[in-house]
This record gives sequence, structure tokens and C-alpha cells, in this order.
Amino acid sequence: MSDNNPIIYLLADQERYILGLSSYPELEIKFHLEKNKFSIENSRLFFLTKQLSWGIAHYIFDQITDLAEREGKEIRENSFSTKVLSIFWDVDPIGEIVDKKIMMINKILGKLKFKSKVSELKVNIKEILDIKFPEVVEFEQVYKFIKGRKIYYNEIRQVLRENRVNVNDLNKVLVYLKLLGKLRVFPSVTYNNGDLTCQRCGNTDNLVKIECNYCNCEDYYCQECILMGEARLCRPLYLIPADNSLMELNIIEPKYRFNLTELQQEVSDKLIDFLYEDYQQALVWAVCGAGKTEVSFEIIADVLSQGGKVLFAIPRKDVVIELSERLKEAFPGVDIKALYGGSLDKYQWADLIVATTHQVLRYYQAFDLIVLDEVDAFPYRGSKILKRAIRYAKKQKGKIVYMTATPSEEDFRNLEEKETKLIKLSARYHGYPLPEPELIEAKIEYDKELKELQLPQMAIDKIKLSIEHDLSQVFVFVPSRELVDIVTGKLIEYFPEIDGQNWIQGSHSQDLRREEKRESFLAGDYPVLVSTTIMERGVTVEKANVIVLFADLDYIFSEETLIQMAGRSGRSLKYPTGKVWFIGDRITEEMKKARDKIRELNQESAEKGYLKYS
Repeated sequence: MSDNNPIIYLLADQERYILGLSSYPELEIKFHLEKNKFSIENSRLFFLTKQLSWGIAHYIFDQITDLAEREGKEIRENSFSTKVLSIFWDVDPIGEIVDKKIMMINKILGKLKFKSKVSELKVNIKEILDIKFPEVVEFEQVYKFIKGRKIYYNEIRQVLRENRVNVNDLNKVLVYLKLLGKLRVFPSVTYNNGDLTCQRCGNTDNLVKIECNYCNCEDYYCQECILMGEARLCRPLYLIPADNSLMELNIIEPKYRFNLTELQQEVSDKLIDFLYEDYQQALVWAVCGAGKTEVSFEIIADVLSQGGKVLFAIPRKDVVIELSERLKEAFPGVDIKALYGGSLDKYQWADLIVATTHQVLRYYQAFDLIVLDEVDAFPYRGSKILKRAIRYAKKQKGKIVYMTATPSEEDFRNLEEKETKLIKLSARYHGYPLPEPELIEAKIEYDKELKELQLPQMAIDKIKLSIEHDLSQVFVFVPSRELVDIVTGKLIEYFPEIDGQNWIQGSHSQDLRREEKRESFLAGDYPVLVSTTIMERGVTVEKANVIVLFADLDYIFSEETLIQMAGRSGRSLKYPTGKVWFIGDRITEEMKKARDKIRELNQESAEKGYLKYS
């Protein structure tokens, strides 16, 4: 068992006692002796357990204590009845408390099927007085680099290594920081009202029983966040909130690639106002291609100027990489780090961190401002774990800005409950309206067993019109990976190779050449890309039309998904218009709602004077 495993102890004098759970109890006891002025001559110390795994020790401690005891407060045993018992009947109140706690511990250990029972272990207090606290410079330096994180012991070591910090006794420093109120430590999987819960991600369902090689006991680990490190019942997790105070340092001004439009500037100003209002979160409802990233620059600059920390979170790795470069261009003097699966220097701090939503699981009360883009996208949407991670990564007085083109019902409920400030960016930066989809009812004959497909002539005509007349590239969206290959093969029959170059390419999430095909399409190397919904966001082609086949499959193509796919068209300043067709065996409510929502946004922008062209 690790030397960092904890024991439960009790420190007492004649009238009071303190209970604790610690991996370095001697250090804690010396701290209490000095802070609470326990009399060394009259104090008594009991180790109530031997070393236990963190999960077992934490569970026992929770069961045998009340709230005041768990918080490490002094419990006074100075009532009249206690004094009378101790004087006239020679009763030892502290001894009775110790005996009671020992009995409770043994009962719990029996239920947990531990063979060896624990009895009181007395310790000589005078031997503890020679222990030295960490030097101020040592624990301040450690705290500087680990604050705002939710990480394991080995990850703390990695943080210190990456930042070239040497510590002689890290466990001592961490325990001392706990005593100072700078960190909390829990088993990474623990019991919560009798149920097992992962403290890293909040999962309560996907926990697997194992025979653990570390604690040599029956244990559990969390499958939900295993890629972030194995959360186990016996493995401690350190939660280190960052300081909440902001201080004026220096003024930071963002650099823009272009001047903000009147509407973008209005939204940017509203975000600055939000920073100083009572709202804890804001929802920026921005149409596809509106330039919503740029409107967040001023609020980011404001927080950075005051010495605050900012997180810009996005669900997808490729967008993190691209956005981090844009932010480095916009904030040339700011330390910026990009975090995603496979990135280097994951444990180095920065003023502005750009990360996938999964990487946020490593932070705890770290950021003064969190900007979460594409809040409607997988894997964030529908994930309780990632939503919890975002909330936990925010400082107590921090702010969250959510950004989306397709708000959910939950987003609107938050608005109704006055928890969120709504800010709308209802027009694209170039002033042209969003292309409104044409809904087409046309039979698409597809035999799934034989894998035979017959596309309606109308769909072929729309693609030919786009390529030959509009000189436009075409996104062709389909509902499944299987149909990507089948539709691609069918379209190749109508559009043969020219000079050895295919006009049609298909891609999906399992395609090994996905990134290569994506980049080639963006470069204009071929005109038609058949894809699943993986290309519905984060892809901007200078001149593009959009076709959605099987658009009537509303369990795949929801209103939100259709709006995102339609948003691939007409995005550039050079070619701000485009065409969108939704084609299916029937016209569904989702297709109608997507079209009507786009119309409403165009109408609202026109009425407010944001559309300069029509």
C-alpha cells in the first residue's frame, strides 16, 4: 500500500478533540497543536486506524463523523454532565469517544469484509514536535503551478516536472496546503449516499468492479473518463481552487483580422456589460457564419487585462488547433496553450487556454471566464459529465459564455428562469441573408439489403447546376457511413474522372483519409464532398451549395442539424449567397422548422437594418 494512504486520528485534551483523515497525520497534529493551542502536557493522540486505501478510509470517516467533525472543527466536551462524570465517577469522556469511534470503525470494516480489526493506537505527541513545516517558498511555488486543477498525485508531479519545480517531500507540501485551505483531497471514486460516484466526471453508472493491484482489495474504476486517467476507489484526487481575486495588471487590446460590423460591435459591448452584471452565464445565439468567435475577443481581453484566467472550450480537436492560432494572432502578447488528446505540455499554465471539452475535466475552480463555443455539438451536447466539468472549472465568481447557432430547449428554460442573459447575433458579418432551404419531395429508392440506390434526377440536376452553372462546390449530406460510400459510388457514374481526378469524394468519422479529403475539399481540389454530419460545422468553403439527401429521416436530421448543414452555404465575403436543398420522400416538420427558423432570423435582421443586401 502507498505511503500516501491515509489514517483516521483523534487529537484531544481534557475538554475538546479534533478528528482528522490524513496521509501525513503527524504534520496535521503539529499544525493543530500550534494553531489551536492544545496543551502538550494534557493532550492525547490516538490513531484510530492503520493505513487504509483512500476510498475505504474516506467512507469510514464520513460514516463515523458529523459535519463539524468532518470539517476539522474543535468539538468541546465541557458540558456539566461530562464534568460531573469525570470528577465523581472517574469517567474518561475522551476515552469513551475513542472507544465509540473504534467500535463504529470495526463494525464498518466488518461489513466491508475486512478480516483484521483495528484497535486504538496511541502515539507520543512529543515525538511529533520535531517535524518541520514546508518552507513558505516551497509550498507557494507548488501552489502556483497546481492551482485551478483537479488532478492525481502523479499528475501533480508531472506539472512540477514540466515547470522545473523540485520538491523534497511532495506529500508533506500537499497536506500543508490542505491545512491552509488551499486544496481538498478525495478518493477519485467514492460513496455518495450509498452509491459509487466518480469524483472526476460525476459518473454513477459506468463503474467497473476489479481486483485492484494497487490496494490488493476489491475496487472500482470509472470507464466514462478512463482516457483522462484511471479513477479508482483507492486513488486520491486533488481539487485545488485558484484564487478568486482579480487585480489590475495591464491593458490588453485584441487585434482583429477585420473591423467588426455594427451588430458584432453591439454584441461585443453587451458581453462586456454581462461581465459586470448579476448573471453568471450568457448565451450568444449566433447564426452560422456570423463571426461569433470575434465578438468574444473584447470580453476575453477585459478579463486578461485584470490578471484573470480564461478558458475557450470547443468540443472538437481540429477546431481547437485552428482557433488557438487565431487567438495567438489576436493576442500576440498573451501566453496561450492548446489542449487536446495528444497535445504536449498539458500541465503548463497559460493565461488563455484553448481546449476540447474533455480536457476541462482536469480543472477545478480555475477560470474567471469560460467561453464555450459550439455548445450544441457532440460530445458536449447531452453529456451531463462535460456540463458538470465546465461548471466545476469556473471560479465561484466566474462567468460562462455559451455560443451556439441552434439553442436547445434547456437553453431556453435557463433564459425563462432568468439564469442566463440572451445576446443575439442574428446576421452574418457580410450583411447578406442566410440562404433559405428549398424543401423538395422526391422519392429516393434505396434497398438496404441489396445496397442498391436510385437517386432522383432532380438531385443530379441540382449538383450539375451547382458545378457547371454556379461554379460552386457542393456538400452532399447523408445520414449514415454506409450511405456515404453508396451515394459516392452512384454519383461517380454521373461525374466521371477528369484528368485522373475524381469529382466526387466521400468521407465519414471512420474514414482514415478524412482529414486529407477535408483539406483537399477546402482547397478546391474537387467539387463534391459526400459526408455524414461530421462536416456540418467548422468547415468554410469560399463558394458552396448544400444538398441534404434523405432529409426526411428526422431521427438523424433534426431542426438543429439541418440549420447547421444549411449554414455551410454563403459564408464568404466574396460569395455571400448560395443554395440549399433538403430532399426527402416527404416534407417533415423538422425540415419546415429549420427553414422557418432561418426565415425568422433573416426577417429579424432585416427589420433591425442589419441586412444591407437582399
